[in-house]
Amino acid sequence: MKKKLLSKTYLRDVTKYEIKFDLSNDDYYLAVKKLIETKPFILTNGLKVMDKGYYILELLPKNENYSLRVYFNENKEILEYYIDISLNNGMDEECRIPYYDDLYIDITIVKDKVEVLDEDELEEALQSGLISKEKYELAHKVKNQLLKEIKDKSNKYINMDLKSLL
Repeated sequence: MKKKLLSKTYLRDVTKYEIKFDLSNDDYYLAVKKLIETKPFILTNGLKVMDKGYYILELLPKNENYSLRVYFNENKEILEYYIDISLNNGMDEECRIPYYDDLYIDITIVKDKVEVLDEDELEEALQSGLISKEKYELAHKVKNQLLKEIKDKSNKYINMDLKSLL
């Protein structure tokens, strides 16, 4: 399980970017990254999710066990939702940057295609003693709840006008 700071996540091959935080909301922390110089990042399905002028919005609910990352193109059109299931979300006391403790399982949404990723990593973490049975069960519980909310279109953060937060 890795602690991930919102200021440092998902910037591989990005050489220059702007970042702004909004820590004022009672329900979530927000980080918006505008990519200025980067190598294009293209998914195996051919979708380019990172390039010059693109945005990454990271929304970290304070009272949930997941992080929502949304990739936008230069026209501020949503390309992909990426959800990391987490053990804890909070504010790092030393550097005052929001963080989450990644619990391995991820969910992606591209158009209407929903995919669950890295369940094998969660299984390996349990088998090798890196996480407890309780953390393993929490990850599956959160995954199942999110899949239901995605199917029902009832997740309050996915349903927000995320473009307006850029």
